[in-house]
Amino acid sequence: MRRRVHDEVVRAKARSGWPAGKTLRALGVPRRSYYRWRRDEPAPTSDAAKPPAKPVSPYAATAAERAAVIAYALKHPTVRHRELAWRMVDEDVACVSPSTVYRILQEAKLVCPWRRRTKRSRAECEKASRPDERWGTDLMHLQVGGRTYYYIGFLDEWSRCLVHHELLRSMDGASVSLAAQRAIDRWRREVGPAAAAPEVRSDNGSGFVSREFHETLAGAGLRHQTIKPHCPEENGLMERSNRTIREAWEAAGEAEDFYAADAVLAKLVRWYNEERLHRALGYLRPIDYYRGRPEELREARRRKLAAARQRRKEANLDMRQPKLPLMDGSQTGEPVTNKPAVLCQSG
Repeated sequence: MRRRVHDEVVRAKARSGWPAGKTLRALGVPRRSYYRWRRDEPAPTSDAAKPPAKPVSPYAATAAERAAVIAYALKHPTVRHRELAWRMVDEDVACVSPSTVYRILQEAKLVCPWRRRTKRSRAECEKASRPDERWGTDLMHLQVGGRTYYYIGFLDEWSRCLVHHELLRSMDGASVSLAAQRAIDRWRREVGPAAAAPEVRSDNGSGFVSREFHETLAGAGLRHQTIKPHCPEENGLMERSNRTIREAWEAAGEAEDFYAADAVLAKLVRWYNEERLHRALGYLRPIDYYRGRPEELREARRRKLAAARQRRKEANLDMRQPKLPLMDGSQTGEPVTNKPAVLCQSG
């Protein structure tokens, strides 16, 4: 009876626009009883009263793309969804956006709840605006075979690229100065003697405030800036890089001796510069920013996503119509394909 009453109310409203109260009075059903029925146990609706199904977007990820995303995520469980998305675009696995990757993984119960962190954002005046404008450097203790060694790195703050690193047996001024000199020599060989010298930012460690270190930088024409005492966030980019290297070092296992540790560090720095996608760089590699063309890589990604979006629309709508070639958006307007576009002429 409850279902018949509800269906009659819905039909009367659809046919004649009667409100529910007028229909209930005609049926002799108290309003209080009707709405109590709906509150306690919602009456099932008829097929005519059901709301229309939500239309599927023509750009929704296809079943093959969903399967590829899930398989790639299971293969790389330590990589987050944004980096997964751009890795898959670069490797031509699936060209979908990071938000789509997150939704797919969330539906597959492969993501954990995110806890927001508050951190200090750097002012624009503190950020480097070009390669080799400012280097950050710092020392990090490493235990190798029961002995303490010292990892030193020089990080280009604009590209987050480790331009030089060494494993030192001591953290005195002479050892740090020799490492800095080798970093400068390597950089001069790459860019030439006429390039503008970077500024070096460090903490107030004994090796960095030593006379040898100051003389080494001054002799090469580099400026030296020390951060305020007890303010490591001023050298935060280098500190964060050290954290990433340490986490990878601990995951790689303990090295047996100095030379094995040096080889492991070289492998980790190569991974950091040439394989790992950096979030602050739009999920590009540091080497792409330091000596590459990041804008071209972004444009290539954009073109891949646009082409995949068009293929997805065709697959979802089952389109079978001729298509114009995808334009690259440049000033010349040349199509992607080598064949010229054929235009219809009237008359």
